[in-house]
Amino acid sequence: MRERRAAAWALVGALSMAPLLAGCGGDGEGPPPEAPSPTEALWNPCDGLDARGVGRMFGGAVTEQSGTPTEPRCSFFPETEGDPVVDANYQLFPEGLAAAWRTMGRSETARVTRPDVRGADDTRLVVEIDHGQLFVSGFVQNGILIQTVDAVDPAPYDEERLVRAVTWTMGELSAHAQDANLS
Repeated sequence: MRERRAAAWALVGALSMAPLLAGCGGDGEGPPPEAPSPTEALWNPCDGLDARGVGRMFGGAVTEQSGTPTEPRCSFFPETEGDPVVDANYQLFPEGLAAAWRTMGRSETARVTRPDVRGADDTRLVVEIDHGQLFVSGFVQNGILIQTVDAVDPAPYDEERLVRAVTWTMGELSAHAQDANLS
């Protein structure tokens, strides 16, 4: 009985796919169907940052990589080995940063603060030292937009400068979100 039911469901599945598959075959006549066009991303944090400002705040010249409109990326790589690497990203999350924060795993050694960032609805700043490197991550919420900035600096590092630079970057990201009316 079970085998008969499985065979019947397989037949129903095959029959329901027949109309879809009929349009997939090529009979050699007519042009091939158009491929779907890539969709532009909604946001790129790099639109609110510039390499000169990032380099000044993080302590050295950087090269920006912002990706493409359909595959955005926001990274700043140091021109001098041993300087910090910076990466920014975003997520649309209607529940807000507080709700997202509850779902994130955290290290017991990380220090978490809530810096005051003009125009932001909520923030978090995480500082952690691991394997001789300083990791600083900032989270800034404007409306449903949550942007993150991550910086990694190998030893010898300047923790105060890196924290100040990540906090500044959070402010730049927040200001750009406000300018785009996302708050």
